[in-house]
Amino acid sequence: MSDSSRPAEHRRDQILARLSDRGRLSVAEISQFCGVSEVTIRKDLDVLETQGLLMRVHGGAVLSGRGQIEQSFAAREHEGLEAKRRVAQAAAALIRSQQRIFLDASTTAFQIARLIKDHQELTVVTNGLYTALELAASQGITVIVAGGVVRHRSSSLVGGLNSDMIQRLRVDIGFFGARGVTAADGLTETDLGEAQLKHQMVRASQVVVGVADSSKFGQVHLNSFALPSEIDRMISDAAAPADVVAGLRAQDIVVELV
Repeated sequence: MSDSSRPAEHRRDQILARLSDRGRLSVAEISQFCGVSEVTIRKDLDVLETQGLLMRVHGGAVLSGRGQIEQSFAAREHEGLEAKRRVAQAAAALIRSQQRIFLDASTTAFQIARLIKDHQELTVVTNGLYTALELAASQGITVIVAGGVVRHRSSSLVGGLNSDMIQRLRVDIGFFGARGVTAADGLTETDLGEAQLKHQMVRASQVVVGVADSSKFGQVHLNSFALPSEIDRMISDAAAPADVVAGLRAQDIVVELV
């Protein structure tokens, strides 16, 4: 296979994904599974090191701290990606310029961010690192990052703004992903710090919108950050279990399946 037969960007993504699984790889190993010369691989590794995604070591490479975080986020992002994109499109349709909104650190919220970058006079509060970075270059959007301690698994920030400051925030719409969605417990999270910040933002939101693909329905986790009585709308994909959907609707929650 010639070096030009595989796009460089795709090849470098493969290198990072394999490093995420293996921890460390030699130039010879990478050359073999990519099907290109070692000279080409060394150039790829130089580019990825310049980007801060890996570190060169004798004869090979290891992921950097940034690379590990990005690979973790990328893995979550690609789980049920098409469903997340449909949910994000429905959520983005609710957003208007000049509003104040909250986007959490979920990969669905990240998809929403990608769709609203051309809005004007929009203020976005978020605890998502990638969501903040995605919107940072948008001239018409003011980004406020809520949080301070980086959670590596979810690429989110928690614990930065104190409780009093967050309680005084006011947003028009809050969009919240969740690890679990049920008619009895509402939206639940596995991490206590994440759940506490989300709960504070639920209370700060005039309209609370849950955004979660159907795989989260029927699951219950450690902390409920939004009880059914606190949720105004739920957006999910068409595979959401009918009994959970009916239970949410019975509590006057608008459920939109896309």
